[in-house]
Amino acid sequence: MKALPIIVFSYSAVVTCFFIVFTFYYYDLNMSIKRTNHASVQLAKTYPNYYDDDLRVGWPFQITKNYDESNIFEWSEPIKRLNRNRSGFCEEGAPFVPPENMKELMETLMKEHNFNLLASDLTSLHRSLPDPRFDECKNLLYPKKLPMTSVIIIFHNEAWTTLLRTVWSIIDRSPVELIKEIILVDDLSTWSFLKRPLDDYIETIPVPVKLIRNSKREGLMRARTIGAQHATGQVLTFLDAHIECCEGWLQPLLARIASDRSVVAVPLIDALNSYDMSYSVSPATSINGFHWSLVLYWMPVPEREIIRTHGDKTAPVRTPMMIGCAFSIDNEFFFEIGAFDEGMDIWGSENVEIAVRVWRCGGSVEILPCSRVGHLYRSSTYSFDGDVAEITSKNNIRLVEIWMPDIRDVVYAANPGWRKYSGGNMTDRMALQRRLSCRDLHWYFKNIYPESGFNNEFVYIGEVKNKADNRCLDTCYEGPMKTFACHHIGGNQLFVFTKTQKIVSFFDICMGVDNNKVVSVDCSKSPRWKYDNETKWLVHVDSERCIQNNVTEVLLTECNPNDETIEWEIISAPSHKIL
Repeated sequence: MKALPIIVFSYSAVVTCFFIVFTFYYYDLNMSIKRTNHASVQLAKTYPNYYDDDLRVGWPFQITKNYDESNIFEWSEPIKRLNRNRSGFCEEGAPFVPPENMKELMETLMKEHNFNLLASDLTSLHRSLPDPRFDECKNLLYPKKLPMTSVIIIFHNEAWTTLLRTVWSIIDRSPVELIKEIILVDDLSTWSFLKRPLDDYIETIPVPVKLIRNSKREGLMRARTIGAQHATGQVLTFLDAHIECCEGWLQPLLARIASDRSVVAVPLIDALNSYDMSYSVSPATSINGFHWSLVLYWMPVPEREIIRTHGDKTAPVRTPMMIGCAFSIDNEFFFEIGAFDEGMDIWGSENVEIAVRVWRCGGSVEILPCSRVGHLYRSSTYSFDGDVAEITSKNNIRLVEIWMPDIRDVVYAANPGWRKYSGGNMTDRMALQRRLSCRDLHWYFKNIYPESGFNNEFVYIGEVKNKADNRCLDTCYEGPMKTFACHHIGGNQLFVFTKTQKIVSFFDICMGVDNNKVVSVDCSKSPRWKYDNETKWLVHVDSERCIQNNVTEVLLTECNPNDETIEWEIISAPSHKIL
């Protein structure tokens, strides 16, 4: 009988031990499951897919397509800065709300600088921003080794806080191992705080910074080339002096160039609002084109690109044109392809020129939707050091004569004021085109920019004047077309008649019909039109009705030989005869 307690005690001990063992086993099993799940999440991460095809055949460049091991470097994710000022102005990209006693000062500074300088000055140089990337972008893995970049920033009389916030956003949100240096090029600023105070300040910056001061005003194109000549990184990243980089902005650019050194990699550009410094996220549904003024505009991502990339929201998207405020390009490729056109002055058209040149000469220009950079959109406050019309016209003429001679008639008809200026000596750039064995412009419009109004064979180019009152047909920029006094300066009164029977206007929109009103429509929805030289009628082919000038609007009506309001004369643009 005395042995029973011992047996009971032993049984309890066994149960207790079993329970302890089971508990540890269950915990270990659970942790194992979690580790397995975590591993599966890690495995779900993927490297970017670039969906390359045979659009660009061969490799026409002297440089190799990829970097060797000596030119790529291990990197780690940047350490997130602890934001001690989360209650400050404009944190997380919020709009600036001025204190009541500062509103008058704010308005005064805005008039002087064309943006809210007070908001910028009261906002931290390390302010927090939203992360506008797609979730799919955050799940991408990039190669463990990438090339290093030299970041080149040109400035001329730039505000202290916008310039330094640009610099700090690069440092705070980039892998430090991949920033070879930041190169600041002062293009003859006159403001005193950009002299010795800036010299002193950059000594405190924890990455290598080179400050180059031009002895004369060079302009954006030559100043950027000067910066590139001092750069030692494998990749050049050109940024405006008033941008802010978002988390993860750099790796997508460098990874794409590492996969193909002939790619010009462009971030997706968001907006910094000039009125309140707020950060506005742009929809990733646009690429860049250009109108007949050669000015960049945003256009929807074409269906052909969505098909090519299989609807992958993280995939780089080909773009005919690029905004010039931020892009990366291989250092050696930049110089092999011709750097910037140093015959261009100050600012204007350089982004169109380099994009068309890169495409035509064997490279590509792509928007990386997983790289996000905010750009402060504002009216420029710096001088052109000369006649603005002459400088910008010269740049445009060089672009047209060297890279777009096939469409010069349309361009000059749309912008007749350019004719009185000279493009300067273009011999070297013409030789560059021959040396690079570049494709013709027709290839560019057919394969890269088929949506362009330039991608047509033209029959007539000119104004369309009504016989009844001698007023000209006018697109009015949008909505129903009307007639106005003929101004003979192209623009919204210039129309091009194509062999496919479309009538295309200045803004790459076409003449269409809506409830018998003549309106502007997308050219993919354009009806067919024909012009009768004998009757002077503009006829809608499907309905066989005529365009009528009805004073306040332009309508479709029955074609009546006795009605002068349906008679139109096409005034041929200078240097282009009606065929």
